[in-house]
Amino acid sequence: MTKKIVLSGLVLVMFAVAGVRGAHAQAFGTGHGETPALEIGVNYDFFHANAPPGACGCFSMSGAGGTLAFNAPYGISAVADLSGGHARGVDGTSQNISLFNYVFGPRYSYRRTRHFTPYVEGLVGRSMEISNYAYVQQVSALAAMGGGGVSMPITRLIGWDVEADYVYSKLPNAVNNNQSTLRVSTGLLLRFGPR
Repeated sequence: MTKKIVLSGLVLVMFAVAGVRGAHAQAFGTGHGETPALEIGVNYDFFHANAPPGACGCFSMSGAGGTLAFNAPYGISAVADLSGGHARGVDGTSQNISLFNYVFGPRYSYRRTRHFTPYVEGLVGRSMEISNYAYVQQVSALAAMGGGGVSMPITRLIGWDVEADYVYSKLPNAVNNNQSTLRVSTGLLLRFGPR
């Protein structure tokens, strides 16, 4: 399963590179209202997670991530999203957790305005957890992410993005092996080549 996900990510990168090469002569940056062929995002990520399940036992994590979006016509994009976070002293214990998600899938963007572009997405991949908790020290499991956000151009080359997603994973937790996480991210976009 992991090999298939990595292969899908490589195919996405190849399409993105081909899209940039096939872009107009203005290979770097886009004009006002133009759709970039490729967007690369660098984000700050905030996670709010449940552990253990049942009575919330919720905790928060901070981290960073990145996105790669190849934009096709009609508002459709292929997206790779990588994000990670870390928390110490979870729920008042000595437990430390690091979480890493890598997911891929489609995004639909509503590109009818010049000043902002709202979008929705549904992505699937893997989630990996590293912890000092004996039951879950280094495991990975299926993950799915759904949500959306808004991107705004700042200049021809740079944009700003704000996004909120629900992340579901099958990471083991000694109870029901279902993890629910809210992720909020914001950061800069590099926008390459008009379609």
